[in-house]
Amino acid sequence: MAEKPHYTPIAASGIARFAPIAALGLIIAACGGNAPPPAAPAKPAAPAATAAATPAASTPAAPAAAPAPEMTEDQLMKAASTAFGDKRYVAPQGNNALEYYLQVLAKDPKNHIAESALREMFPFATGAVEQEINGGSLDEASRVIDELAKFDPSNYTLTILRGKLDAKRKQADHDQQVAAAAAAAAAAKAAADQKAAATAAVPATPEPAAAPAPKPVPPPEKPAPAPAPAVAATPPPAPVTTPAQLLKSVPPTYPTDAFRSGREGWVEVEFTITTDGTVTNAKVANAQPSRVFNQAALEAVRRWTFKPRTVDGKPVEEQATRRIEFKLGK
Repeated sequence: MAEKPHYTPIAASGIARFAPIAALGLIIAACGGNAPPPAAPAKPAAPAATAAATPAASTPAAPAAAPAPEMTEDQLMKAASTAFGDKRYVAPQGNNALEYYLQVLAKDPKNHIAESALREMFPFATGAVEQEINGGSLDEASRVIDELAKFDPSNYTLTILRGKLDAKRKQADHDQQVAAAAAAAAAAKAAADQKAAATAAVPATPEPAAAPAPKPVPPPEKPAPAPAPAVAATPPPAPVTTPAQLLKSVPPTYPTDAFRSGREGWVEVEFTITTDGTVTNAKVANAQPSRVFNQAALEAVRRWTFKPRTVDGKPVEEQATRRIEFKLGK
């Protein structure tokens, strides 16, 4: 059987002591529904504001955004392969196969896949550079050339492209200078035309008519002088002529048959001495015996050189005739 709770006298007397107070509190609570709330004390408000301000002041600032993580070698290879498949060989800047493969080689210089891809892509990349140069995008062409040189700095095609780029830049600078000069000339002409138009618009002030000058008194007439005796016209001086002079004479070769048979003879050769001293139009005028020594004489004369004939110091052509002797020594 459960044991009944046992209350001590002290507990009972305590309850009895606080019972009137509890009853008074219930009566006050019942009557206080319509009573205005007591005014809040002024001083406690300041600590509340201070307490509210203190958490705000102690709130930590938001952390700065972390930098974008660097791409791994596998990520770079995947991005390069995608760009290669999309034919983004060298553009746009920062998102092309060339730059991705170069970053791979910077991480792993022995990556043969990246090297092979760059060699395969090189003709397409250089073709794109040439298109940029022809299209006038010189800065973009220079950027791609610099990127390609990181992989193969001694490539001959890059040397040619740099030459074309320099020539295009010089042409662009020249065109710019010409355009600037033309613009300056046009501006100067427009200013001159405007000034001339303004000057023409202002009416000219008529000058007062000058008084007529007095007529001069004619001097007394003098007798006409006697005519001078006629002087004969001086004939022009005769031109100074200097004949041609032989500078180099080549002896003829004695024909073998004539030498063996002991035959002698001569050939007269007509030829023209040109203004530079050479011989042209050489031909046989006469020969004794006929046709034996002709060829040897012509070959010799054609190799001669002269100081040409001059007239008043100017070289002129001259027709000449020479006799070539063919004699055996006794």
